[in-house]
Amino acid sequence: MAHFTTLFTLDVEHTFFADGRCNNLIFVPTSHSQRVLQQYQLLVKENENGFSIIADQEFVVPFDDDAVLRFDVFAQDPYFGFYTAETKGRTQPLYCTTKNITADNSSLVISNEQPAESEQRDIRRAKPGTKTPLLVLDIELNGIEFLSALKNAAPIARTIKFNTRDIYWKYYFFGELAKLELDIHDLSSQMAADFYPSDEPVARNGKAFISHHPIAMSSEPKQRFQLKDKNNSGKILIKRLPNAGVNLIGKSRDLRGQQILVAEIYVNQ
Repeated sequence: MAHFTTLFTLDVEHTFFADGRCNNLIFVPTSHSQRVLQQYQLLVKENENGFSIIADQEFVVPFDDDAVLRFDVFAQDPYFGFYTAETKGRTQPLYCTTKNITADNSSLVISNEQPAESEQRDIRRAKPGTKTPLLVLDIELNGIEFLSALKNAAPIARTIKFNTRDIYWKYYFFGELAKLELDIHDLSSQMAADFYPSDEPVARNGKAFISHHPIAMSSEPKQRFQLKDKNNSGKILIKRLPNAGVNLIGKSRDLRGQQILVAEIYVNQ
């Protein structure tokens, strides 16, 4: 009977999510990496927010100097780029390698540089309809740590950490609300956000307000914005406005006329 030991674990974290765990990525080994896995009889076991590499203790073969596992990482959520800071403005995949870790020796550094290709690795050209990976991940198997993990059954634990993206919020008001002098009031006691009226035309005689500064996106936003009537002693019209999500993202212009990305919220009352 085979006896397996875990050599390597990878967890993905993301500050967008309330629990900090990112569970919407999939890791696909390249065809060359599939051959490497078979050569060393390694298994890849997926978990909720990452994966583990498992080895058969009875089949221990020293790793070659050029033994590398490469994974293409894809986001299952089509909105991933809208709430992830590291993907802002990028058209090429990000890159991580186990050779490049943070000072605390736990997290892989997310790099904007493209990985160097070698003769052994797949050189894939984009074809029409081919989905571009979010990230390319290289796991170097020839390091001292992997030898130690094999001998001592002490797995290497690594993390990839993504940060949430800041996006301007844009409220649209329609109906009777649009006829009033509106004011959006932030109930937060710290770092209060403020909004200014947008001078862009709004359909159906509506009004729009844009935040002066971008606001961190979150799966469970904590913002508490009230809508008040300026001309009626600050009467509260809506005790708590709905918060922005990532499913309604559009383009607008700020006070300087610069194009910005906005998270749109529609209020009709």
